[in-house]
This record gives sequence, structure tokens and C-alpha cells, in this order.
Amino acid sequence: MDYLVHVDWRGLLVPKLSLAEMLIRGVVVYLTLCLLLRVVLRRQAGKIGLSDLLVLTLITGVCRNPLVADAYSIPDGMGEVTVVLGCSYAVDWLSYYSPAFHRLLHPQPVLLVQDGKIIQESLRQELMTEHQLRAKLRRHGIGDVAEVAQAWMEGDGQVTAIRKKSASNHLSEA
Repeated sequence: MDYLVHVDWRGLLVPKLSLAEMLIRGVVVYLTLCLLLRVVLRRQAGKIGLSDLLVLTLITGVCRNPLVADAYSIPDGMGEVTVVLGCSYAVDWLSYYSPAFHRLLHPQPVLLVQDGKIIQESLRQELMTEHQLRAKLRRHGIGDVAEVAQAWMEGDGQVTAIRKKSASNHLSEA
């Protein structure tokens, strides 16, 4: 029963790494990640995609070890990070050059609104309520679904909308 209340105060409060080793590990891991992430995640301006989020999550897990000296040396940990980032780049490269691979990894757009009418089956397929759809349309400055020629759920989860051309637009263009 002693194990329920026993606390290893020394293990809890006394550092295992020297200050110099903490600084070296922290600086090297941080700078290496900054460099590698700048090269790999520069693809999208201002947006992080689902695959980038996955990469960041994996890197977070991998980087724990070289930071705290659990089981990996710094080069071991940075090697693993490089492999994860290399895989991410390879998948993007394959997706760009292989239409079949692209279709496998990137969902096709789904039509949500056609000629001002909401397609209920598409909303059900995407698990999106009408309220959520209307909120996304308002972000595009569209207050009424009747104004929409088409609205699509894109492969990245964003909703894009195309307004109907009104009679006044046709007159001003002529």
C-alpha cells in the first residue's frame, strides 16, 4: 500500500540534465524545426491544411524525446523529424504528379446549393446543418441562399459560393 502514497521527491524535483545540455537540446531542436518547417510548410499562404496538422502533431511527439533525453540523441530525433517531413513532401509531390494518388488523398468537392436550393442529401452526407451552411454563406457576404448559384464543400472543408448573376448585373455589363 506504500506505493499509493510514496513520492520520489528527488526524481520529481532534481533535474536529470545539466543546464548546458538543456540549452543545447532546446536550441538545436528549435532551430532545426524552424528550418525544416519553413521548407515544408510554406506551401499554403496563411493556412494550415489537415495533412500539415498531422505532420505537426507527429513532430510534437517525436521531438519530446530529444528534448528531454529519454531515448534519443538529438541527431536521432532530428532524423525522425526529417523522415516525417520528407514523407509529407513525398505525399504532396505524388499527389501533384499522380491524379489517382490525388483523388485517393483529397476528397472531391460536394455540391451543397444549386440555383438557390439547398441539396439536403449533400448536407446529410457532410454532416452539416442548414444553420452551419447559412453561417458559412454569411461569411461570404451572402444573406439568403436564393442569391447562390452554387455552393460547394471543398476537399479542405471550406465552403465556396458563387452568386447568381442578377438582371441588374446583365444590364450593367451590356
